Amino acid sequence: MAIVSDEQVIKVLRQYNPWWRTPSAIMEESKPQKRLAYYEAMKMLQHKTIRRFVVLSGVRRVGKTTILYQMIEKLLDEGVNPRNILYATFDNPILKLVNVENVLAIYESLYPLEGTRYVFFDEIQYTDNWELWMKVIYDSRKEIRMAATGSASPILEKGGTDSGTGRWNVLKILTMFFYEYCKLLSLEEPVLPE
Repeated sequence: MAIVSDEQVIKVLRQYNPWWRTPSAIMEESKPQKRLAYYEAMKMLQHKTIRRFVVLSGVRRVGKTTILYQMIEKLLDEGVNPRNILYATFDNPILKLVNVENVLAIYESLYPLEGTRYVFFDEIQYTDNWELWMKVIYDSRKEIRMAATGSASPILEKGGTDSGTGRWNVLKILTMFFYEYCKLLSLEEPVLPE
């Protein structure tokens, strides 16, 4: 007997993906100020010739999840079918008990899906063997583009080295740069004397 039922997972996924019902719901989660890492992550996710997954790594509260929501908003603005976008966070107690492949299988059983799917996994380090699942998905599921976050940098870097070489890039998200701070407050960047 499974610890978690498919119905429980579906309920959680529907809660985390309100744009499946109302595409404008993403605006409640996304923020207007974009970090430099957002642009780099979008460039990797949407690259026309090189397919790479993106892993955003950094301490808690630096904006990794916000960047994921901003990426989702951009895809919706570009006309991507809302149901082709999945967000799940593995720090949820129910999803912690389910592996990556099961979450994907349950998601894909909900709606008929065609074309590229964009998968956003938050706090990926909480799921067992995350790097092996990402490798399998990268190698066998060409229709999937993925971005993930994680707060345990050494774990993510080791997984990136072992399985991720040539499959995903790890972007370290640091606290705000001075440039980002000035932009957030709508300040002009100061001109320093030479």
